[in-house]
Amino acid sequence: MKKFWQALLFYAGIPAAASVAWLMLFLLEGLFNGWMAAFLIPIVATVMYILLRKKLSLRFAAQVNAVLLTVISVCLLAALYLGKGSVKSNAFTVFQVVAFPFFLPTMILRFLDIAHGILVGIPLTYAASTIVCVILSRRSKADLTEKDARPLYQKLLPYLLAGLITLICGIFCIKLYLNRPEVRYAGHGFDYMNGYSTTDFTDYTVYSKHSKLVTLDHEPEFTIENETDMPVMDGAEACYPVYASVAKAVYRDIDVIETEAAQGNNRVNGKIVTFTNTFQGFRRLVNEEVDLLFGARPSKDQYEYADYKNVALTVTPIGREGFVFFVEEDNPVDNLTSEQVRAIYHGDITNWKEVGGLDQEIKAFQRPKDSGSQAMMEYFMGDVTLKDPDTFEVIDGMLDVIDKVAQYANDDGALGYSFRYFIEGLSQEKGVKLLSIDGVAPTLENIENGSYPLTVALCLTTRTDDPNPNVQKMIYFMLSSDGQEIVRRTGYAGLQSKD
Repeated sequence: MKKFWQALLFYAGIPAAASVAWLMLFLLEGLFNGWMAAFLIPIVATVMYILLRKKLSLRFAAQVNAVLLTVISVCLLAALYLGKGSVKSNAFTVFQVVAFPFFLPTMILRFLDIAHGILVGIPLTYAASTIVCVILSRRSKADLTEKDARPLYQKLLPYLLAGLITLICGIFCIKLYLNRPEVRYAGHGFDYMNGYSTTDFTDYTVYSKHSKLVTLDHEPEFTIENETDMPVMDGAEACYPVYASVAKAVYRDIDVIETEAAQGNNRVNGKIVTFTNTFQGFRRLVNEEVDLLFGARPSKDQYEYADYKNVALTVTPIGREGFVFFVEEDNPVDNLTSEQVRAIYHGDITNWKEVGGLDQEIKAFQRPKDSGSQAMMEYFMGDVTLKDPDTFEVIDGMLDVIDKVAQYANDDGALGYSFRYFIEGLSQEKGVKLLSIDGVAPTLENIENGSYPLTVALCLTTRTDDPNPNVQKMIYFMLSSDGQEIVRRTGYAGLQSKD
């Protein structure tokens, strides 16, 4: 019975006490860093073994902790495998029961979405306990009186085996966790100053030292000298390289202006060359926070919002772009008809073999509701309804579990959509190929000559009654040879076929 109670102490008592110590610091000091749990709990546990070393059978403690380490590691791997790497799955809830001494920190870190700390902390607690007990047992008088004639390597072999199993499980656990749905299907997730971007635009800012922006080889005929006269820009993510290049060409000393603004605490990226996204940018235009909005034509909902605000819009096409569908590069399907695409996204076609591909489920990903590409997709579908998109759960800032649309990931049988420049110009997606639609490839040439069926206008949207006279001049500039050169050299098709 004595060993039973000791085993229970090793399994639950000491880890639970260490968890409570972390919880006290968490509440009193506000230690919200997940890694604090990963290392503080094991440290407290090992200190407790050192303090209790004269009252415990340390050899037995080492053996029990080695067994617990192995069992916990295997159970954690099983939970993450069954839950596809997510700590929000039912399988992980079962694991919480198995690892109940860590229940409080697990629950807290799980809902703070920093579960990596406890995923490391739980096995590390038993691993550290095993190591310290092995070391202490070698120096313990009580354990030295128990004769063991086995060679040292034989004595250590069970612990090495437990360590090897833990290492293997840990490698697979890390892989599963890093590819959990919250990460895998959330898009690319670059933090772009105070906005949100799926692409790293660091080298596309007007003040970048390693600029990738298009520059003219001559002084444009139209420039704006005074900062107060410069129309404020915003736009769709894919258009940022276009309008940043335009600002660099037309707005005098815009790099200096934006460098100074970037050092402040701005609500959005930039002071004049700003970036939010299609949805927020349109609302900012209607609410008179920006003057120029670059992107696709406004959607029906956006026009309704402008009407609700009694704002008249002027929409000027300044270039052309291709709305494209893409698959994994080793998918044998190279072409889909428009009707096949609509049938896939309506839910009538669900297997690639139905369109000449492998016997494989089609995983047709969609985009978030307010994105420009989703608005284009809804327009493309016409009267055919989109099936409900795949979703995954995330935890927002108020600790509410909400559903997010699962965006494209390189899953077997995946199908996604975007704009051509996003895929080829910005290399947003890796390992994919663009599909021909109705037998026409989405090349820049086919977009420019209009033969690609999903050619769409790249537009500059403004408020019709904007009092800044430079707004209309900027429209003229975008239609001029200089403006069209920037559009083309950035990677879009011009309004007319290039001679």
